Amino acid sequence: MLLKETSGLKIYNIHSIFLFLFLSGIAVGFSSCSTKRNTAMARGYHNLTSHYNVYWNGEQNLEMAEEFLHSHVKDNYGKILRVYNYGDRKMARQMAQRVEFTIKKAALTIQNHSMVFGRKEKVKWVQESYLMMGKAFFYKHDFTAARRVFDFVQKKYNYSPIHYFGTLWLVKTYIETKQFGKAEAALNLLSSQLPDKDFPKEVKNALPLEYADLYLAQGNAAAAYPYLEKSIAVTRDKDLLSRVYFIMGQINKQEGDLEQAGRYFSKVLKRNPPFQMDFEARLYLAKCYDAASGNSKFIMKTLKKMARKNQYLDFRDQIYYAMAEVAEKNKNDSLMVHYLRLSVQYSKKDPYQKSLSALKLAEDYFRHGQYASSQAYYDTAVQFLPKDYPRFSEIKTKAGVLARLVQYVETIRREDSLLHLARMDTASLYAKIDQKIARYKAAQKEKEKEAEQLADNRTAASFSGGPGSRLPAGGPRGGGWYFYNPVALSQGYTEFRKRWGDRQLEDLWCIRDKHTAMAASGVVTENNTVFGKRKRKTISGKPRPAGPETRAFYLKGLPKTLADFQRADSLIVESYNKLGFIYLEDLHDTADALKTYRNLQKKYPDNKYKLQNWYYLYQIYTGLGKTSEAQHYKSLIIQQAPGSLYARVLNDPDYYKKLQAGHRDAEKLYTRTWQAFERGQYYRVINYARRGLQKYANDTVTAPQFMYLRALSLGKVEVPDTLYTALRQLIKTYPHHPLAERAKAIVKMLQLEYGIGITEKEREALLAAQKRKKAIGDYVFNKNSPHFVVLLSQRNMVNARALKTRLADFNQKYFRRQPLQINNLMLNNQYTLLLVKTFATGDEAMKYYRKLIRDPYVFSGISRQNYRLFVISKGNYPLFYKNKEVKVYLQFFKEYYK
Repeated sequence: MLLKETSGLKIYNIHSIFLFLFLSGIAVGFSSCSTKRNTAMARGYHNLTSHYNVYWNGEQNLEMAEEFLHSHVKDNYGKILRVYNYGDRKMARQMAQRVEFTIKKAALTIQNHSMVFGRKEKVKWVQESYLMMGKAFFYKHDFTAARRVFDFVQKKYNYSPIHYFGTLWLVKTYIETKQFGKAEAALNLLSSQLPDKDFPKEVKNALPLEYADLYLAQGNAAAAYPYLEKSIAVTRDKDLLSRVYFIMGQINKQEGDLEQAGRYFSKVLKRNPPFQMDFEARLYLAKCYDAASGNSKFIMKTLKKMARKNQYLDFRDQIYYAMAEVAEKNKNDSLMVHYLRLSVQYSKKDPYQKSLSALKLAEDYFRHGQYASSQAYYDTAVQFLPKDYPRFSEIKTKAGVLARLVQYVETIRREDSLLHLARMDTASLYAKIDQKIARYKAAQKEKEKEAEQLADNRTAASFSGGPGSRLPAGGPRGGGWYFYNPVALSQGYTEFRKRWGDRQLEDLWCIRDKHTAMAASGVVTENNTVFGKRKRKTISGKPRPAGPETRAFYLKGLPKTLADFQRADSLIVESYNKLGFIYLEDLHDTADALKTYRNLQKKYPDNKYKLQNWYYLYQIYTGLGKTSEAQHYKSLIIQQAPGSLYARVLNDPDYYKKLQAGHRDAEKLYTRTWQAFERGQYYRVINYARRGLQKYANDTVTAPQFMYLRALSLGKVEVPDTLYTALRQLIKTYPHHPLAERAKAIVKMLQLEYGIGITEKEREALLAAQKRKKAIGDYVFNKNSPHFVVLLSQRNMVNARALKTRLADFNQKYFRRQPLQINNLMLNNQYTLLLVKTFATGDEAMKYYRKLIRDPYVFSGISRQNYRLFVISKGNYPLFYKNKEVKVYLQFFKEYYK
């Protein structure tokens, strides 16, 4: 019995000991969870849990974001690459979810596990979390937040090696925000810290690349080059080293060392880089061809082979551009132009390359004086070039000049052609037109025949695996039908895009004039009119436009009346004059300017610009050293217009200097006159103005100013009639001067207030017109401009969202073929505005208005007094939205539209 009790006591004691140890372990565990106790167990606990419970998850997401950036970011190989490419804001938005998760995990680590004792952080992963958070902000393109975090890491943890990483990422942030001075200062600070014992090797190896990236970001490739060379020995990242070699190749090519550039691009290819870099390196190798020492046959053969391969189909524009550069070096201009045109033609996905090819082609055409072709390609270049491209403004200006030039050339050609046809007798004219119709019909039949033959060949090739087919003999694998074979489908899609380009998926996609096509085939239109063969002559009640197979097509636009002939002659004269000026002043092409002015004088010897043309011809011949021709035009000017400005300049070379000196004197007198007017010395103003008009009558700058101040002063000291007479004289003498508009306003006021210069009946008409203008505002009626339809609804009485839905249903039902948009805006506290846009003309908008105003579905359950419906032009809409005067515009709408 005693033994049992002793045994039971032992067991009890053992249980008590285990219970005590368990409770002690719990107590120690809870005490170690506290961040307020600086014990080894607490530090170990928080280092362990912060690393694997929180930080690790954030780090994994950050690595996934970096991998996404590396695989999706796009480089512009047309420029020298940067060492690092961190994408743009669009790329940052795509990575946002991952980096936000990283920021959240970093914040949790800092919040729950930070242990600061003796001004030092005892948990390593808290420091790492700050750095990780900064990187996440950096990849998010929130550079302000990133800079603050990296600056904190740099200063707060200056006792830990992590502060070097903080400075390094601070450099990256400064470079991305273009604070290059601060970036260089931070790099210099890191360089000065290299002797430190704890300086990380990773940061040391990154320094040359950061210096290189800094200088490349500033466009200083020469300064970046030595650092790129230094980085080769310390860069361990395979893809990053390939990128360094590529950049060095680009820099050597830019500096003209083609042999060295070729070596670096060859090194890139040997390292098996990513596909895009491999392709670009091959192109650059071709661009490094030296015509003096190399053989272009092998290079051209290689490039042609690449252009035929499927893997390079989307890069043919760049391949043909490289071939054009090789042809240029071989001084084969025609072949260069051929390849450049192919480059523009096949450029579908790379607008930058398209702009480069178009620009090079435009400049070549420009050098050879082919301005029309040059203009077309300059226009393409301007359309796709980035705004920060070097010489962009110069290129845009030149494109605008050439656009005007082509317009004038086309006007002359068209009007000359129309005048020539109009002056032919009817029999000859009809015979010429019939020849054109016959050629057109023959060409159409030939096109149809070629299309049918091509379709037959493709069908036969697809089913039989014959010539031109990639299918095995016996037809497509996996089935006998074309559409079951992915290879045949791919080939057909490629050939379709090559022939037709990108087309919308819609009925009659191959027809440009769909209305005519529907009319010819009996299609039912939106107003339920059926077009059969008997109704081919009209579409929606309008005469069908004449096609190229009818005489009416060619007779349209021919001058018929004397006014038509005079209008055509006037257009030709204006175009010749402006064309000559563009050649002479904008393009400095004296040869074409001379030709243009001579043609104008030959066709229209008595044109209104003949004095000006003679003077330009005199200048051109003088510049060419042809004294006799120059003297001829000088004599014409002096003999026929001895008092003209041109004669004065020719007789007195210092005429402009004297004119300028006289103008300075006139300005001084006008200043005194204006000061007297401000002081109210009106009699003195009248005297000064009279003296100025007598002495400087030919100064067209100050003369109207003197007249204006004189008129106002007369109005102050004499009766209103005197003011009226003086202002009328100013308007008559200088009708286009800005002061004439002010004078007209005062004259109108005098007519309305006093009835001066007009009858009582005319005054009443002016008062009525003024009252009417006040009622309809400053709106301008132009029914041929683009128009909108506006639906205003009372905010408190009408559900605008439901109304918009019904309006969209209405558009889908009756106007689904028109690309109409509905915008929902708040006009003011009273009205919500639904804007339906865009209609080509006011008539089109009114058709929609009349259909909508009668529709019971859209306005079901809405009282007429709770909405307003009207049409407004694109030009009047901003004024309406600014003033928000609904009653005023409705009056205008009622008067001009309804």
